[in-house]
Amino acid sequence: MDELDLLKQHWNNEGNFPKVDKEQIRQMLHRSSSSIIKWIFLISVIELLLGLALFFVVGPEETEHSLVYTVGYVVYDIIFYAVILYFIYQFFSSYRRIKNTTSTKVLLNAILKTRRHVDHYIRFNIYCIICSCVFVSVEKLFQRYQTTSTGHFIFTAVLVAVLVSLFCWLFLFVVKLYYKLLYQRLVKKLNRNYDELTSMEQEEPA
Repeated sequence: MDELDLLKQHWNNEGNFPKVDKEQIRQMLHRSSSSIIKWIFLISVIELLLGLALFFVVGPEETEHSLVYTVGYVVYDIIFYAVILYFIYQFFSSYRRIKNTTSTKVLLNAILKTRRHVDHYIRFNIYCIICSCVFVSVEKLFQRYQTTSTGHFIFTAVLVAVLVSLFCWLFLFVVKLYYKLLYQRLVKKLNRNYDELTSMEQEEPA
């Protein structure tokens, strides 16, 4: 249980625990939200750096590919990294916006935007994983088709489809678990802060 939870638990309780007014709670929610968004930003940057490091360590395939695959691979990489950089920029912008303001309205808007961007970020990564698996599988099958008989190709295609489906299912399960443990845990804290701030705003006299 963090400092904010302890203070809310003992807020206005009898005893020696110090009284905490709404403004102090609001400031703590502000700091907590800023810290959460900062971690979301840092984690997304680390993921990008790890992805780039893995690419340079593994290196490009030396196998000769079709022109369609080569062009598609380049286009895919450009779009993927451009979108990832866009999300990272949005996370950083939300963090900077919260850090440099004391407005509850700005904080609430930043929380909503961050929550929406995290959801889109997770979906985008999952869709990219699926597209990558399908794209690579189609290229492998195309290469196989050029060097084997029709009957053997059909058998290979069915086998590859089954194996790729199983691999994608297992990999997506791991990815979703990772996002659930990491991003969604942070988003839940943001949601809790958002609810607390909204409740406090509604209690304010008009």
